[in-house]
Amino acid sequence: MTPRPRPLPGRLVSTLALAVACVLAGSPAAVADTPGAAPTPSPGSVELPDPLADFRPAPEHERTPERYLPSPSPDPWYSDPPAVDPATAHGTILATRPVTVPPINMRNFGRGWQVLVQSADSHDQPQQIVSTILEPATPWDGPGPRPIVSFNVTIDSLGLECMPSHVLPNKFNIELPPFLQILADRGYGLVVTDFQGPKAAYAAGRANGRAVLDGMRAARAFVPPGDTGPLFADSRIVQVGYSGGGIATGWAAQLQPVYAPELTGVLVGSSVGGVPADYSDLFDSMDGTVASGLYRAAVLGLAREYPELYPLLNDAGDVAAYHLRDSCAAANTAIGILRAPLSMLTDVDPRTDPTVRRVMARNRLGTADPANGADPREVPTGPVQVWHGDATVPIGPGPGSSTGPGDFFVPEWTARRLTDEWCEAGADVEYTPVAGEHITAAYTAVGPALDWVDARARGVPFTSGCQA
Repeated sequence: MTPRPRPLPGRLVSTLALAVACVLAGSPAAVADTPGAAPTPSPGSVELPDPLADFRPAPEHERTPERYLPSPSPDPWYSDPPAVDPATAHGTILATRPVTVPPINMRNFGRGWQVLVQSADSHDQPQQIVSTILEPATPWDGPGPRPIVSFNVTIDSLGLECMPSHVLPNKFNIELPPFLQILADRGYGLVVTDFQGPKAAYAAGRANGRAVLDGMRAARAFVPPGDTGPLFADSRIVQVGYSGGGIATGWAAQLQPVYAPELTGVLVGSSVGGVPADYSDLFDSMDGTVASGLYRAAVLGLAREYPELYPLLNDAGDVAAYHLRDSCAAANTAIGILRAPLSMLTDVDPRTDPTVRRVMARNRLGTADPANGADPREVPTGPVQVWHGDATVPIGPGPGSSTGPGDFFVPEWTARRLTDEWCEAGADVEYTPVAGEHITAAYTAVGPALDWVDARARGVPFTSGCQA
């Protein structure tokens, strides 16, 4: 038998796809499917396959939103979810299955389950999301029932096989920092939600936040098979997330009083790290830089909830959006080496286009502006910690030591502004600057972020950092 060729790694495919798209963007004639573009084979000749056929843009009539959605998942909860009455209450558990997390991801695993949960997308349309509920073997040594921490993973991906429900049981979890293991070591119950939903809508803050809240609802209502009652019915909840996970955490905190008012007093803390609160602020710091891969993925993730963005793609944009539809965080990060700006993928100026501006404004975290369709009641009710890589933090001991670089890609002033806006709206918020830029801050913040989480879970009174 002739051995089948091994598929190229996903990261390489993604990089090649974008590289080809960028080349094609600068050479429309190279992608035009026009008569005479290739010679007609003579009778009897063998027509060779077109090596770029898979990288050519689709005809206009094929550029539907479905073309750019992720490939079907091997998980039937994604590929073939059960029929559900659309009126089913948000947070309702639709199906349950056991799950085991291997020691490479959680060395003190005790019991685990995955639940399929009713939720809603950015437009109040029903959708189902998957949450993983974990009870570590480590006992809880604090006051009251074992608390729950909603650990909102830095998913930053466009593919369904990048979701935590698939990665945690099957692959080494490379997402940073190592929050999950430390939280398990401290004895917390854990809920890890695939908050990007069935469309893998990365950076779609409103849908992401709703999914996190419905994961919390499900975790408190969940009754393990064989148990006599809910495992976490009386548990406090604290949530934490960084970068893309910070988007979901921040939006869950902001939407909670309107979307899940019954969690007021239950969600006792939200630790929001490295959050890009306003995507329009990041054109200068991310678009066309080594962070461009993540920025582009975020915009493509938004388009899955706001398909009015797709008609803005040019031929190169069509190729890129199609071939990046399954890219995980590592590929989205690595492809930034090409430094391709969004302007290569569209014939409009994304900084000024009214459709782009409207979608970004709708997903701006902070002041709940009714002009952008926000409810003025969207203000966090529980304590919030905003932490960020900040240039004002000394990186050496003693007076006169140099200060850190700060976050190059998501500038610290955006996090400080978010803190101020939430404070002005009446929330209790503490800003915690940490050393490092966007990557290293995920490590330097582990101590202060998880100590803050621990204090909220144990009922330590919170002193607001908001200035009177």
